[in-house]
Amino acid sequence: MAETTPPRTPIIGISLKMYFSPSRTASYISSFAPIASAASALGVSTFVIPDFLSAASCAHTLNSVSTPNPSAPTGVGAQDCFWEEEGAFTGEISPRHLAELGIRFVELGHAERRRIFSESDADVARKTAAAVKNSIIPVICVGEVDRDEDNIPSAVAFVADQIRAAVADIPTDAQIILAYEPVWAIGQPVPAPTSYINAVCSGLRSVLDAELGRKESARIIYGGSAGPGLFAELDPEAVDGLFIGRFGHDVKNFEIMVKEIAAKKYA
Repeated sequence: MAETTPPRTPIIGISLKMYFSPSRTASYISSFAPIASAASALGVSTFVIPDFLSAASCAHTLNSVSTPNPSAPTGVGAQDCFWEEEGAFTGEISPRHLAELGIRFVELGHAERRRIFSESDADVARKTAAAVKNSIIPVICVGEVDRDEDNIPSAVAFVADQIRAAVADIPTDAQIILAYEPVWAIGQPVPAPTSYINAVCSGLRSVLDAELGRKESARIIYGGSAGPGLFAELDPEAVDGLFIGRFGHDVKNFEIMVKEIAAKKYA
């Protein structure tokens, strides 16, 4: 008999990057909160990653939202953190301080951070360790730079190396989320082909399960121009959810994707 509950709670999140003002973010969160509660009832966890100016107020709102399913909560993330908890690091954000504000997730290693600020795998690893130390779930962004749909093993190998580096200094049972975002698909009109996403994520799932012992502690979500209709074509055994951007600026689209994930993961 097939399982009626997936081994990992499906999850969908959105990063607002630097698109929304504080007032627009507050309005978005007001509309998002009831969707998050309904998602929990469907068994889907959710999160929003606003800019730093809005993170505290968003956390205050979402952390008080009723989530009928305790295993599918909602929460707020930060768009980055530093690898030290305190000190003379002007402009940086302490993971300890984020945790004090009720921040539950932190996005690390996004392609924009790697490209614009020259962040390395070693930087991501140090930040990941700092987040886990402070009981924050790292959302680790990984993905190959060059598009070559005929060479899936190369993509899997490239991303697997990013993953190995990021998790090298954290316990095997520490909860992590891997946001697989092919760099070449970010900001494009359409996502990567679903057959390609399925194949790469299946390969990464094998690395996580067999090599790294993270079958239950690591979830994989797909990002890179993800929108409504995509998850219906993805392999729920390999992909646990979505990490969305501009296609989720309309909360109605976010709600659609929640329902698509619930329907596929619990089919």
